[in-house]
Amino acid sequence: MHKVYLVQMKVEPCAKERNMLHARELVLAAKPQKGSLIILPEMFTTGYIPEHPESFAENFETSKVGKTAEFLKDLADTTQCAIQGAAIAKCKNTDKITNHMSVFTPESSSEYASYDKIHLFFAEKGKICAGNQESPFKIGPWTIAPSICYDLRFPELYRNYIRKGANLITVQAAWPKSRQTHFSSLLVARAIENQCYVVAVNCCGLDANNVEYAGNSMVIDPEGNIILQANYFEECVLESDLDYAKMELYRSKFPVVKDLFG
Repeated sequence: MHKVYLVQMKVEPCAKERNMLHARELVLAAKPQKGSLIILPEMFTTGYIPEHPESFAENFETSKVGKTAEFLKDLADTTQCAIQGAAIAKCKNTDKITNHMSVFTPESSSEYASYDKIHLFFAEKGKICAGNQESPFKIGPWTIAPSICYDLRFPELYRNYIRKGANLITVQAAWPKSRQTHFSSLLVARAIENQCYVVAVNCCGLDANNVEYAGNSMVIDPEGNIILQANYFEECVLESDLDYAKMELYRSKFPVVKDLFG
């Protein structure tokens, strides 16, 4: 077993300090078990695509990291858990910015893992640079396939991850309520076709443009069953156990994933 915590939260536009403080309060109130994985929504410090995203971009991969990286590092040390955040990042030695996933683990002095969103949503194009590679990483027995929001619509991304040994998909999102049915359906599909757990965390509430976010953060098992789901309008921290042995048993009895490898 391994525990995962999904932090479904309202994100105040362009208010980094308040959002980080609020995320910290939600996480600590959940009293996460040491060694767990805690996941925050897409762009949880700024809200989705500020008007001038470049002004909110931060360093993650240098010795002079920004406030979000410092926050994730401190929260990982405080909770003794791996923290998976998402923010706007500066690309090293360029003026480009990315929609960035960042993982910090307890006592780490730098990023443990990272991923830049490959499939950019319409509003991101022209403002943000797309990532160019899948970036699986390991936490305990799990090989994790990170993805961000709009990535969810592109199943080939997850197939590539599975070929690299992934057995847990994470989705960090700012997904609107107007397309909530798509969110739920695609998450279930990714679990079924890849025979793995899918954990997805979304923000909730309204943004500065009155876009209402879907919430409905959820945990889905390798057979496509939704085993935990949040309401669309409520802030919460979902806590779930992931059963590695159960996943392996299902994959062996119904070897769809095995057929991927010929």
